Amino acid sequence: MIDHASDHAAHFVPLAIIMSDFDGALQTYMQRNHCHNVVVTMPVEMDVAGKQGQKFFAAVAVTRHFDSVEAIRDAVHDECPTDHDCVLAWVPADRFGTDDFGIYVDDIGVGDVLQDGLIAEIIDQAQIESAVIALGQS
Repeated sequence: MIDHASDHAAHFVPLAIIMSDFDGALQTYMQRNHCHNVVVTMPVEMDVAGKQGQKFFAAVAVTRHFDSVEAIRDAVHDECPTDHDCVLAWVPADRFGTDDFGIYVDDIGVGDVLQDGLIAEIIDQAQIESAVIALGQS
């Protein structure tokens, strides 16, 4: 039996788990776990602009049951390790195909190329576009 009340909470899942256990498909994760709200996370350490070992916690939230980014932002910041900069994108899949659809990206002041690159990595690797289309049609 599916507990629909808990379905409205967001599942946090590392990109590495999506890749290893769900063939790189967020949609498969969502189907197997009967959920419509998932935050895919990816911690990364890299050298940026001459600074060695900068740490980022990138997160892409794909949701059907959130009206705004605030609750997601709070939850992601709670999950973010204290020594990482948090990069968040929110994809409201329930708005897919409408004029209200768009991807929200928090600007953390590290530059669009870096932020967009981290987010794009998750979107690409977890096949988020397919999951959004499927959620938008259900």
